[in-house]
Formats: sequence, structure tokens, C-alpha cells
Amino acid sequence: MGTKNDSAAQIRVARALKGLNQDELAREIRLDPSALSRYEKEGATAPPPEVMDRICTATEARRDLLEGVVTAYRVLQATAWRPPAAHAENLAAEVASCFAAALAPALVTLTAPDGRPVVKDAPPTAEDRAEAQTLFLRLSPRTAEERLLIVGVGRQYRNAALCERLCDESKSATARSAEDARRWADLALRVAERLPGPARRRAKAMGYACAFVGNAQRVANEFPAVDAAFARSRALYEVAHLDAPGWFLEARVFDLEASLRRDQGRFRDALELLDRALAGCEPTDRVRLQLKQASTLEQDDRPEQALAVLEEARPAIERGEGGPRFRWVLGFNVVKNLIQLHRAAAAEPHLAELRRLTAERNDDLDSLRLRWLDAAVWAELGRRTEALAEMAAVRAEFAALKLPADAALVGLHEAVILLEDDRTAKVRALVRAMKPIFGALDLRRETLATYRLFVAAVEREVATATQARALAKAIEQAGKRVDGAGPRPGQVRSTEG
Repeated sequence: MGTKNDSAAQIRVARALKGLNQDELAREIRLDPSALSRYEKEGATAPPPEVMDRICTATEARRDLLEGVVTAYRVLQATAWRPPAAHAENLAAEVASCFAAALAPALVTLTAPDGRPVVKDAPPTAEDRAEAQTLFLRLSPRTAEERLLIVGVGRQYRNAALCERLCDESKSATARSAEDARRWADLALRVAERLPGPARRRAKAMGYACAFVGNAQRVANEFPAVDAAFARSRALYEVAHLDAPGWFLEARVFDLEASLRRDQGRFRDALELLDRALAGCEPTDRVRLQLKQASTLEQDDRPEQALAVLEEARPAIERGEGGPRFRWVLGFNVVKNLIQLHRAAAAEPHLAELRRLTAERNDDLDSLRLRWLDAAVWAELGRRTEALAEMAAVRAEFAALKLPADAALVGLHEAVILLEDDRTAKVRALVRAMKPIFGALDLRRETLATYRLFVAAVEREVATATQARALAKAIEQAGKRVDGAGPRPGQVRSTEG
């Protein structure tokens, strides 16, 4: 639906309702008939807002009515309905009947409007959130087309808390489907565009929703549309300035854009955005952002600073924020950074705590990752043979579980150890054996190029441990595209909380 120029259809509907042809409407609104003809063609550029305002005035048609009719028509199109030739003389009745059948499931969700929507200046309350959840539950079982119709026509859906709730759903949906994430974000933007109250407040809501549209595009690798979405988000926040404090926190927008910049390898930009997010975030988001900040510093080869951030987050996590999962993530990332700093001896107390937490959580995947971490510490302490044997076993288990990204990372860790020991023939055999694992990965173009260069170097026995680490970093980075929501199939589970 979003690919169609709905303004074109809206103009045709407005003309039909008033009984005007193109020339007559063009005269009414003082517009060249050829320009109006262009605006009415599907796929053409939409007319400027002032032209649509003049059309609505001349045809005495409300814009929301035109939007509802056109959205309803799109729903009917989706049913692939065509009028039978035998009923051509009763076409109006046939169309009405089909509209009723197609739209009934959606229209029953609409309740009678109870006056103008309430405009609130205060931050959202528990009551606001509860009302938004009720509206969300009405929308949830409907198709994407029906949802767009409902929020376009139903005045009670012009609700700021609902806009935020739809954005939350978009963020959650990224773990399941980039397409679903985009649909929820588009719906949030549609709600934002219709919010009552000052234009600045509406701009802030739209800027917030645009960031979630961009986040869904990021997960779907839709570049450069992602950059455009975040640019529009920033521009709308500038229009909004300080309107509606407590609603549509810009800290969340900074958080989402930080994920984009990290995916692009722009770690310094990502860290600057995370600093801004931390400065204005809700207290409940602080620890999660700190874990994300530490992970980004680790990827930027700054393990000392990553450890400092993790220690800053430790008191809150030990008080229970984030639950057992955050405690496990904290310990895991502390050990990873200590290994990177060649301080494996200092890791043992943290490993002991990780073993206890893993046993309590009874999580098989975390158990596998802990075995991998144990082996990495053994390698640093000189127990190379034991480390390689354990890593090979862990790699095989990840592959059997159809988690190729995890298996690839373990195998590349093995390759680093072998390359550091100048065992190039072993590395070649290892990489050849791992070809099905790499083949199962959905590698982005730049990561695929890094992989191919590494394989070529391995075959010539000139590969280096630095190359293996670079490929591992690229694969791990790809596995963190879905922040805090769990991995997509075949990808690494987030170690940011």
C-alpha cells in the first residue's frame, strides 16, 4: 500500500463525490488541467499540501474521509475482486456488497467517536499506557491493510501513547521479521501524522516513529533508505524543539541510530550517540545502554574502556536490574575483554560466577558459550591442545544446532590459535571443513569479501591471525543487528543484554 500514490486516488474520489470532471475541478481550484491530470495518475508525484487543501475545499470532502475510502479500496484490491460481467448493470450494488464483506472485520473494531481526542501535555501515565494497550489489542489480530484503515478513520486511535506502543512492537518484531517491524513502524507513523494538538508535538511524534521505520529498514539492510529515515527523524525533532516533555524521548532515537552507525563500522559516531542516549534515557534503560556501550567499545578495539563501562554498570546489575540475564552478560563480556587484554589469569573469579549463573539458568546455549570462553582462557594460559580440542567440540555442537554464526566464530578462534603457532596446514584443513558453515551464513557484501580474502590467504598459507580476527569481528557485528531482542536465525545471540 505504501508504494501507491494514494493522493491520486483521493483526487479521483473527491471529483466523483462532487460530480466534477477534470476540467471543471481544475477551473474550481485555479490549476492547469494537465497538472491535475498528472496528479491523478497512479505512481505520479503527490500534489503539494496546499493543492490538496484546495481540492478538498472545492469538493467539500474531508481529507480523512478520502483517506478512508481509498484505504478501503486498497483492501478490496487485495482480495483480487473483479466485477462479473453479468452484473455490470448493478455494478454499484456489487461494489457495495464486496466492500462490506472485505471491510467488516476491520470496521467492527471502530467504535463511535466520543468527541475530539484529548490533547495532553503531561508525560504518559499508567492509565495512558493501559488505554494504548487496549487499542493495540484491537489492532493486533487485523491485517496490515485493515490496521491502516482503522487508524485512518477511528478518532480514538489518534493517541500518543498508542504511537509509542506501536513503536515498541516494531522494535520487538525485529527479532522475528523485518517486514513485520516495518509494518508496525509505518502504522505508528500514520498515527503520529494524525495526532491532535500543536504541529510541533505532531512533528515530535513523527520524528520518533521515523526512527523506528529506519530501525526496521536497518534490520532488512535497506540502504540508503535507513540514513534517509534517520535524517528525517532528526529534522522533525528540530521542528518540535522541546515540545511535549516526557513523550517520544529522543534518547531512544539516539539508541536506534547508534545501532545503525555500529553496523556501518562507525564506532565513534555510535559511541557519541550512546552518550547522548545515556544523558536523557529513562532509568530503566540505563544499564542496557551501558552494556551496549561496552560492546561497541570492544568492537572498536578499546577493551580497557569497555571494562570501565562494565564496572560502572556492575552495582546496578548486582542490585538486580536486568535480572540474571544481565548478570550473565556482564560476566561474559568482562572475561572477553580480559582475554583481549591478555589478562586471562584475572578472569578466573568471573568464570566461577558465570558457571554458577549458567547452572541456575539451565540454558544450553549459554553453557556452550561458557565452554568456549573457558577454552579461550586455557589458550591464553598456554593450554593450547586442550583449548583446541574443546573449541572443536563446541563448534560441532553449534553446527548441529544450526547456529552457523556461532560455529563460525568458534572456528575462527581456533584459526587464530593455530596461526599464532604457525600451523598453517592445520588452518587450511580447518577452513575447508568449515565451508558448509560459512555457506549457511547470510553474509553482507563487505563481510563476504573479507571471508573470500581470508580463504584465499589460507589456501596460499599466508593468512594471519589478524585476518582471522577481522573476519570474526565482522560476523559477530552482523549478529548484533537485533539489539537486546535475541538473534535472527543463524546469528549470534546478543551479549549486550
